[in-house]
Amino acid sequence: MFVLILLALAQLGTALAVLSSLKKDNYRQGVDSIDVSRKVFDLLLEARAEQLTKGVEILTSDFGFKQAVATRETGTLQSVLQNHGARINADISLLVSPRGEMISVTQEVNMSSAISELVLSARRSGGASISTMIDFDNRAYQLVLVPVRAPNIIAWVGMAFLLDQALAEQIKNVTGLDISFVYETNDEEKLAGFSTLPTDEKVRLFNSIGDVENILESPVFSDGENYLSLGVDLGIPTQWGIIHLPYGPWLASYNNTRSQLVLIFAGALALALLFGVALARNMTQPINRLVDYAAQIGLGGTKGPVQAPDIAGEFGVLSNTMKTMQDSIINREAELTYRASHDQLTGLFNQSAVEQYLSEQLPKEQGGLVLVNIRHFKHINNMLGFDAGSILLSKVAERLQKWSSVSMLARLSGDKFLLILDRPITVDDCIELKCLFNEEFEVETGSGIRLDVSIAVLPFEHATSSVNSVMRRLDIVADEARDSNELCVFYEVGQDENHRRQLTIIRDLPMALQSNQLFVVYQPKVGVALNDCHEAEALIRWIHPELGFLPPDEFIGLLERVGNIQQLTQWVINTVLAQLSVWWSQGDEIRVAVNLSALDLLDEQLPTMVSEALKANGLPTRALALEVTESAVMKDRVKVINVLNALQKMGIHLAIDDFGTGQSSLSYLRELPVNEVKIDRAFIQYIDTNKGDEFITKATIDLSHSLGFQVTAEGAENAEGVALLNQYHCDKIQGYFYSKPLIAEEFYKWREAFHKH
Repeated sequence: MFVLILLALAQLGTALAVLSSLKKDNYRQGVDSIDVSRKVFDLLLEARAEQLTKGVEILTSDFGFKQAVATRETGTLQSVLQNHGARINADISLLVSPRGEMISVTQEVNMSSAISELVLSARRSGGASISTMIDFDNRAYQLVLVPVRAPNIIAWVGMAFLLDQALAEQIKNVTGLDISFVYETNDEEKLAGFSTLPTDEKVRLFNSIGDVENILESPVFSDGENYLSLGVDLGIPTQWGIIHLPYGPWLASYNNTRSQLVLIFAGALALALLFGVALARNMTQPINRLVDYAAQIGLGGTKGPVQAPDIAGEFGVLSNTMKTMQDSIINREAELTYRASHDQLTGLFNQSAVEQYLSEQLPKEQGGLVLVNIRHFKHINNMLGFDAGSILLSKVAERLQKWSSVSMLARLSGDKFLLILDRPITVDDCIELKCLFNEEFEVETGSGIRLDVSIAVLPFEHATSSVNSVMRRLDIVADEARDSNELCVFYEVGQDENHRRQLTIIRDLPMALQSNQLFVVYQPKVGVALNDCHEAEALIRWIHPELGFLPPDEFIGLLERVGNIQQLTQWVINTVLAQLSVWWSQGDEIRVAVNLSALDLLDEQLPTMVSEALKANGLPTRALALEVTESAVMKDRVKVINVLNALQKMGIHLAIDDFGTGQSSLSYLRELPVNEVKIDRAFIQYIDTNKGDEFITKATIDLSHSLGFQVTAEGAENAEGVALLNQYHCDKIQGYFYSKPLIAEEFYKWREAFHKH
């Protein structure tokens, strides 16, 4: 088939090239032939014009004719014009005055105006003889005008010769091609006239030509490629000559050549078919044996290697090569199988092997999974290098292999090792595992490292039949064990529900922002000096349609961990500024503080976002305050301080929230570009009963005032605490003593009532 297709394509390409070249050559020869005929056509008309002009000049030189013209003997002139016109075969003879007026004519035709224009034109050019084509009653004539001089021009003699069938036959005899003289009509047949073509072909050809203007420059095929026609411009708008080249002989030659090529190509394909069949028969048997051999290799399910067929020659070389390939495949499959199920560093099983094992064993009641996670392994890697870390992991694997009663020991990603047991797992087992890590691991000679591990246990009785669900529950309890200081952590029913709750919160935040599940409440800040309220803190609340009320600490901390907090912060700022725009338009210049997270402060585009939001709501910068925690500043002190500087340059009021709960409050307070310090509620809530809290609060107020900061105390809940804060000159107080957080309408009403009292 390949040989046949290849040969057929080659022959098809050759045939197309030959036939295309032949057709182009035929067309080019036809064009050359018709161009020659056109030149002959033009030369014949020119020669005929010269001959006719000389015939008319004989008449104009006769003295008697001049005398008759001078005396205007009409009868004599009419007779002379008829006789002389008959001698030179003129169809129309006429005599015209020098002014273009008709004196005598042998046939009544509507041509006075055309003759007058020709005569006047001849006078302007000096009175030379005129030879031109002219249209009389939809007939094309070759007109000759010769002046009668005595000695001045006293008249013009004109002879018109019809371009008729006889002239067409005469030109055909010279050129060998058919000639037509045509003009346009208003009938269904658009062209009519004289032609040397047979009557039937003449009608059909005239209809197929259509607009003669299209064939004046180059010849085109007409009547289904039976003729190649070229138009000749006679100088008359509606009259043309057409030269017809019969294209039948050219097509016959082309078709004959095409038939010969088909016969040649058919014979070549038949020979190729015979050759292909003979070649295929010699190749089929060994190829089939090799195909069977390759199929058995591909199945790979046999107990041992497949025996290679015994074949000689080139196919024998191929058979030996396939045998070598089979051996390589067996070795490689064994290696791939091992790699697919084992960790390359420690030689233990990997996660893929664990999942395969669990898919076969689950559901199961006895035994469980124990996940050992090396704490702070990343820091060890960074300190000692990856090579030392790899050695350490290998030694951990060796030590874990010494522990008995393990059905499977695997290394999961990174620093996690999984042990699968078929018996119940107890706390004593965790103690034994922990003891394995009491002895130091020697990474380098004379250098030992003691590792701390977290242990998470998932009994099979709490595992489902889904491997994915089991691994998810194991990850949940592993996260809890990593954050816990306990010896080991066992999975408890309900832990994965909490995990699903967190996923639901993360997933539903974008929709909650759009469906008004979240809303902002405002807690008043009361100024101590004037006992007034011109500030508030914006706090967010979320009523979830399924989970109910979500504490802010729960979803805000979760969103910070997954990186979605910036979306929430932007929504809070836009919501607060929209409310402030309403209050400020009513004349109430209230400033509202919005809390920022650590991720917000790491965003260098935060100042730009705040500025655009203020402009969009038509508010000045003093309408907004931003509160940041010390722990947020400590994430990246340099970048955070740069962002705070940019906000302060804009005129935004900045406050340090929860002051006193961090580890470096005093050392960094002087560097932070803030305007206010908020004392954490832990020191304010029991200030009236706890002297330690009272002294810390007083010292903080004095320190902040000495550094030029305003001070706000949050968490005031009783009159005694408020009295102490007044005594220590605290600037603002915030807490349930005055009001709980209120929605915008209730806050506005509370503020009006507070100012009235």
